[in-house]
Amino acid sequence: MPGVIMDSGARNGSHTNHDRDPRPNGVNGANAVSEKALDKGKGRAEPQQNVTPISPTIPNGVNGAFSQARQNGAERPAAQGAEAKFDQLPQEIKHITAGYLPVSTLLSRLAQKTHNNVEDLINQLAGMPVPASVASSSASTISTADDNGMENLKKKLALINFAQSAHEQWTKALIITNWSRRSEDVSKMIDLRIHLTTQKVFYDQALDNLVKVKRDLSHARLPNPDLKTALEVLTTGKASWMPELGYVPPPPLTAKEILQSLENLNTLLSIRLNLHEYDKIPWHFRDYTIKSGRVTFKVEGEFEVDLTIADEDPESQFWFIDFRFLFSPASSEIPLHLQTHIESRVNEALLQDGLLGCYNYLHSIVLTHKISEFRRQAASLARGKWVESLKVEPLNRALSVQYWVDRYVGPSFGPNPPKSWIILGVHSGKRKTGQSHPKDTSRLFIRWFRDSKEVQDVDISFDTVNLSMESLLKKVIAKHVEYMLTSNFKLLEAQPLYRDHESLLALSISTEDPAESEMNVQLTNERHLSVRMEPITGRFIFSPASRINSDFESKLNNLAKFPATDGYKYIESLRHFAVTEEIVSRAGSLGWIRVDNPGLKQDDLRAVVPKDTSQVVWLRRNGWKKNWFVAISLSMSGERWWLIETTDPPANASIPQAKNARRESNVNIASHLFIPIKAMSPIPTYRFLNTLHIFIAGILSHYANLKALHARRALFTLHGTRKLLTAVRLPSIYVRLSSLIKFDASTSSSKDIVKLTFQGLEALHKPSEAKALPSLSPNQQPQIPPTPNATVIQSSAPKEDNLMVVTEARINLAPSAMRSMAERIDQDIAFDSEKGFLALRLRSKIGESVIPSLIERALRVQRLVNFVTVLHKHEKSIECENISLGKIIFTYPVLNNNRDAMDIEGTVTQSYKAIVDFSASDNDMRLVLEKGNPQLLIVDHLTRLLNGKEGLDSVATLLPLSLPVVRSLDAVEVAWASVSKAVGEVFVFVRAIDWYIVRYTLTSTASPSGILKITFQIKLRQRRGVPWWYILRVDNRGPGDELDNSLRSVWNLNGPGWQGMRVSAVAQRGGVEELVGKIDDVVRTFANNGGANTLPNLSQPAPQPATQAVAPTNGPSSRPQMTSQQPRQQPTPNQSQQSQGRSNPMKREIVEID
Repeated sequence: MPGVIMDSGARNGSHTNHDRDPRPNGVNGANAVSEKALDKGKGRAEPQQNVTPISPTIPNGVNGAFSQARQNGAERPAAQGAEAKFDQLPQEIKHITAGYLPVSTLLSRLAQKTHNNVEDLINQLAGMPVPASVASSSASTISTADDNGMENLKKKLALINFAQSAHEQWTKALIITNWSRRSEDVSKMIDLRIHLTTQKVFYDQALDNLVKVKRDLSHARLPNPDLKTALEVLTTGKASWMPELGYVPPPPLTAKEILQSLENLNTLLSIRLNLHEYDKIPWHFRDYTIKSGRVTFKVEGEFEVDLTIADEDPESQFWFIDFRFLFSPASSEIPLHLQTHIESRVNEALLQDGLLGCYNYLHSIVLTHKISEFRRQAASLARGKWVESLKVEPLNRALSVQYWVDRYVGPSFGPNPPKSWIILGVHSGKRKTGQSHPKDTSRLFIRWFRDSKEVQDVDISFDTVNLSMESLLKKVIAKHVEYMLTSNFKLLEAQPLYRDHESLLALSISTEDPAESEMNVQLTNERHLSVRMEPITGRFIFSPASRINSDFESKLNNLAKFPATDGYKYIESLRHFAVTEEIVSRAGSLGWIRVDNPGLKQDDLRAVVPKDTSQVVWLRRNGWKKNWFVAISLSMSGERWWLIETTDPPANASIPQAKNARRESNVNIASHLFIPIKAMSPIPTYRFLNTLHIFIAGILSHYANLKALHARRALFTLHGTRKLLTAVRLPSIYVRLSSLIKFDASTSSSKDIVKLTFQGLEALHKPSEAKALPSLSPNQQPQIPPTPNATVIQSSAPKEDNLMVVTEARINLAPSAMRSMAERIDQDIAFDSEKGFLALRLRSKIGESVIPSLIERALRVQRLVNFVTVLHKHEKSIECENISLGKIIFTYPVLNNNRDAMDIEGTVTQSYKAIVDFSASDNDMRLVLEKGNPQLLIVDHLTRLLNGKEGLDSVATLLPLSLPVVRSLDAVEVAWASVSKAVGEVFVFVRAIDWYIVRYTLTSTASPSGILKITFQIKLRQRRGVPWWYILRVDNRGPGDELDNSLRSVWNLNGPGWQGMRVSAVAQRGGVEELVGKIDDVVRTFANNGGANTLPNLSQPAPQPATQAVAPTNGPSSRPQMTSQQPRQQPTPNQSQQSQGRSNPMKREIVEID
């Protein structure tokens, strides 16, 4: 009994048993409430009152007798047990708790309602007009007369109505409160009432079922067999009790009569349809044929029906004969019961509405059957390959098919994701203008709801003859796919990258098969994307299959709630990812490194990059300074490349302690430069990245050079050049050289300008070459320098530390200072002696200035020009092979004398190579001789002479002159190496480049010391500007010395290039080697023959030659005096170079004599 209001102490929980508290609840003033009831009650318990009904007390005993024990306070246990058992209801009776409300809630709501009514009444009374008498009288006047005015009566009536209504409601509440005190009994009564009502319903249902069974059994009952009639029929062939009607059967028709009857019917049908029914034939029944006594009306794609007539009267009705469907799939034979039903209904329609009624009825049946066939096919698809993707729902006569059911499933689509479905129903065929036409009729109609919105003005044509639900769904889905792909295509086409045809974008739509619709997007030059949609699930498919495409395909399918308008964003992100991956992968193989944002704020970055930038990629290289970066801003307008210099973060920059804490940005943009690239989206080929590296290196070099020039306050300017043949074109820097250094006036030109041009990068194979200027090894062949404007690009990626920026510096020199320079020059120098241009190749690390190197090279240019002048001066005796700003390589020949004339020098048989290295930073020059050169004996003297005042001029003069002497001395040592030490040894002492001492130490039994010392002195002297080598024996010897006698064969002879002087000899450069060899042969023969064992008397000093030797002249009378070329110097031979350059394996001791 729903709606009964219970006390707050009543049970609110649902119980399967009926263990109720046996204690009375409010009986005779007792208010015993169970503890469970107090816990579960929603309202507070009512105050204990003694509200006893006025009616007589109901006896609480057996047979109406009051329980004396209860009145007297004594209770018997047996009586209590029986009473408790009586109070308990059986288990079959369910306890009803639904619909109960606590009394406290009722009273509180009633009190609130009364209070609200009082406030409304007060406001209502205040709004009523005041009587005129009260308004006109003074406020102090008090009238005791009763006011019976209309206003006063209305107020009193409102008060009475309120009081009566409130009293009635509170009286009901009082009665309910009194009832609630007996809630246990009332609850039991309700439970019992509900139980009895339920049992009565069961009884009525059982009675109805019995009656229904009895009624159904009437059809199953079989009558008793009539054996008597059966026996009579079986024996006689007839039943006597059946009456004879006397019918005479008509004679059977012949074939001719049947044919005549059919022809008559055909004639009558033709006359009736062409004359009487011509205006009444429906427009859709215009296609008919008359044959075999029937007219067949054919409605294309729907049905055909056979009708005939039974009377010649043109007003008589047509009669139904047969009916067939003209669409598939459909039943070829209609079941008999269905055909009977159709026949009756068609005949009825023909009787009432004629042919129009027949068409309308059959047309309606066909449309309904087509919808049923569509529903059957849709249900089959939903259970087949379209499982979990279709939802079929019949809507009375129409059909609703929802496709892509599981397309928008996930938390990102919210509780109400978009849905797409079609409704296949019947359209009335009426025109919007309201005008009717005979051919207007109802038809199948599709309403398409795309993403929960109906699509208006869309024509979805489908085949109503060959019914295919799958084909219909594909056409609808093809429209949906077309909408999705076309929307994204238009949004992508509006982007500058595809609008300007920088990248390819194509769309192919199929109206029949949605799987054939495709959108092709060019992501990069080598990567294309094909976007399709899976017809059954409606999910996007990215091909070709790859991990990246799969990730973005999953994001588009699972996150995009409106893919028609948001799908292109995922394609843009995929393109940015593909471009980034392609750039980073190729750049990484060439030495580029991808780094994170160096700490720039987004606001600072937005001021540089375009507004439509969606991602920024940061790159750098190891050879750069740490605050230079390349930033690539990615957007649909293409990739923009920026060269950004950042400031160094302060030393006290905060470092986040937590892992995810943000670092405080203290880095700003110091400078930035947009890298001009013609293409909106350049192809990151290896050549492009190499060229970019070269271009950035040139920019950094120019930047460093300009800063260095500005710091030195030099005069400079920038000017473009068009003569560069490389892909990288940077403006040249024109510097006034006089603002950097003091240039020699003899070599400088009137145009005091240096042109600095960036030439590219060059890889040094040795790390040490990055710090020093390139030099040629002694065995390296000179190379023809490349074109000064050529950019050097290494085929393989070298180490970043070895990459050097090559800058060409063109200096204007006086043509007269360059005419004497040879044409052959190394890869670092090129010049045009006619125009006076000198091109220098300067190298520096990326980001470093070449200005210090330029100043150093400019100083070397002066020295180089002076050296070239010297080499030109000695071009007959010295041949230059290679020239650079750090080294000069030249050769000088060894002459053999093959003639007797003294003035003929001889022929060249061998040459030696020498290198003058002046690349040291302290401007000290060093002479380097090749291994095997005998002049290694005097290389230290030559080096000191090279760094002296005379410089290279003196070295170039003495090298050819001293070579024969040093060669002869070397040959002497080699010859004595085969002589036993028991016979003697030879020692060579170098006093100076033009002064040599040769000492023979021979073993002598005649000498007290056992050693005989023989000393020769070789000095260079001049006569009339012609150099002569003067050889003289200078040791102490007595008269009659055997060695002197042996030497007379040399002193008294002449040879090619040398001449004896009785006690000495002189020789020119071509003959000194032979002269020294002859003297050594005499001494060695003397030693081998034991001449040292017979010594002369040493008491008398040996005759000394004149202090001034006279060289032979053309005249017999005069011998010119020979003077020394250089002052005497203390010998300091280079022992290491002697051991390296000499082939004599004999260990030598060097003795220095004061």
